[in-house]
Amino acid sequence: MNDSLAGKRLLVLGSTPDEIPLIKRAQQLGVYAIVTDYNTDYSLSPAKMVADEAWDISWSDVDALAERCAMRGVDGVTAGFSEIRIENLIKLCGKLGLPCYANEGQLAITRDKVLFKEECRKHGVPTIKEYDGVDSVESYPVIVKPVDRAGSIGVGIAHDRGELERAFAVATEKSLCGKVIIEDYVTDSVEMDAHYAICDGEVTLLATDDIIPAARNASEGKVVQSAWLYPSRYEGSFLEAVDPALRRMIEAMGIRDGTIFFSGFANDAGRFAFFECGFRLWGEQEFAYDLRTRGINYLDIYIHHALTGSSKSVERRGKIEPDLKGAALNLYVQGGAISEVEGFDEIAKERDCVLCIDSARVGQECPSDGAILVKAGLVGFASESPLVLMECVEKAYGAIHIKNEEGADMLYDRVSADEVGLWWGEA
Repeated sequence: MNDSLAGKRLLVLGSTPDEIPLIKRAQQLGVYAIVTDYNTDYSLSPAKMVADEAWDISWSDVDALAERCAMRGVDGVTAGFSEIRIENLIKLCGKLGLPCYANEGQLAITRDKVLFKEECRKHGVPTIKEYDGVDSVESYPVIVKPVDRAGSIGVGIAHDRGELERAFAVATEKSLCGKVIIEDYVTDSVEMDAHYAICDGEVTLLATDDIIPAARNASEGKVVQSAWLYPSRYEGSFLEAVDPALRRMIEAMGIRDGTIFFSGFANDAGRFAFFECGFRLWGEQEFAYDLRTRGINYLDIYIHHALTGSSKSVERRGKIEPDLKGAALNLYVQGGAISEVEGFDEIAKERDCVLCIDSARVGQECPSDGAILVKAGLVGFASESPLVLMECVEKAYGAIHIKNEEGADMLYDRVSADEVGLWWGEA
């Protein structure tokens, strides 16, 4: 319970499983949590069953939301997980005269991959080579993306001219502004992320992670991320080579509150190249890990700022665990409709489990085409020992089962427990 927030009313735009940890944290702080989206079938919007109050209004219907907020005495509004939500958050907060952590200029840089790379170059942040158009591509493979979409929406990998033209058409269709970016598809490096929290102007590196891609990505043209491992094994060289430039960039953008992530590549030669960022809450949801390693729960920044206009009162944990490591498993599925789900509750009880999100919905169709698949869940573990993380990975895959109508396993990929244990070279 936080006396300064107790009883205040917070509206969260969105009611997916991703919003549930944010809602529960707000409730722990004594906040009355409200969620909204247009679904009247609450099985499609499970956060509505957790919140104190739920509205069946689209989070993009700013006028209707403003009217309801005024009627219900809402004290603050927040959102995350997509740039479209943040765009509507900015509009709604402006209409209501409520604080918003982001502005349109900041959102433009972080949602548009071209503007982002231009900003990177101003501050010395290395970026990936890009091409002006289909005719300017010099070598393959390349990756084709809408400039303004996240979550791998509209992303395609091309190994020749024909694939490039098809991927370009898909990306153009998925882009909100009809613009596409073509970049070299990096194959000799590890994809990584750097997560920062900005609390009343103070910038903290929350975490770095390395991404384990699905083994079949290259052969099937997918961009599925099967696991995130914390910290990145390149964190030491990252801190020396890139961190100062990213901090300059954050400051130059005028960011004083919120979280921002940067995605790029790193290799053993100490080279880095970044391709996108997001000024918002992210899908990795490693807040419990970050609290233990950096002493701050980044969800609190959004809750405090939305309700008070400041994050000065966000509490920090005194004792931290600097040697803690983490492994988060993304459970992507394909191959029909989900018929059976089991094991999430069992894994959530494990001593080293720090995150367990069950997104699977019985009856949900899970197609196999496309660069990204349906995400049925996310489980995360933390320990100082890579061997313990190995055991956690094995337990998770052994316990969690998602099957279709024929009883077939739908999980697209499983990372090797041995790879996790050896990732930092310590097992």
